[in-house]
Amino acid sequence: MIRQTFTEGKLCCFPFLVFILCILSFNSFSQSKEIGGGIASFNYTGDLIRQYDITNQSLGAQIYYVKNYQRGWSGKLALAAGNIKGSDKNPIDPLAEARSASFKEFLTEISAQVNYDFLDFRSDKALVKFSPYVSVGAGFMLINRADKNAEYSDIQLMIPFGGGVKYRINPFWTINFEFSARKLFYDYIDNISEEQVTDKRNSEFQFGNWEDNDWYYFTGLSISYTFWNVHCPVPLAK
Repeated sequence: MIRQTFTEGKLCCFPFLVFILCILSFNSFSQSKEIGGGIASFNYTGDLIRQYDITNQSLGAQIYYVKNYQRGWSGKLALAAGNIKGSDKNPIDPLAEARSASFKEFLTEISAQVNYDFLDFRSDKALVKFSPYVSVGAGFMLINRADKNAEYSDIQLMIPFGGGVKYRINPFWTINFEFSARKLFYDYIDNISEEQVTDKRNSEFQFGNWEDNDWYYFTGLSISYTFWNVHCPVPLAK
């Protein structure tokens, strides 16, 4: 069992590591680099909340490193963390009302993403100072939960995809607003699935929908500083 879990972990990590290497390579095509950070929020849909609820936000923070390439492409490595929560306070059906479950956990994620800017907003000749963009990537999320209702790993693979808007304040500073979804491949971010939730009542209504994996969502507002690549000519030998 331990060997099988270890092997599965290596197989999950391999595509992510390849993705990171692709982003960090091709230095000759890199136009600039960015370092940024800001506030973030996390949201969730799953067995407790079926549809996205904008009032269910939990605050967090993010930092990231970006390489900008030609023709609007960029690669991004990001680290974000914050609380994530959900509950049956607005039950979706009578079973959820009887279940009366809730969770609140601290979530950490690391991701590698590819972004594409639709407009050229960075150059001195740009007609606009902003651009919408789309992004997709791969990453891992970590929830270190002490009381589990089933056997599952604290680290899970996730696929982030979404987009946002970037605004150039000046050649060095950029504001970035992002919204993206995180597709998961397990059903226990809320600690509820096919397995029974253990509580004092030991209710028979403590089941979730194990045929539908959980999702969570990221919203971020950040500012970044750009380091431009300046190619100095080599002086002629005297």
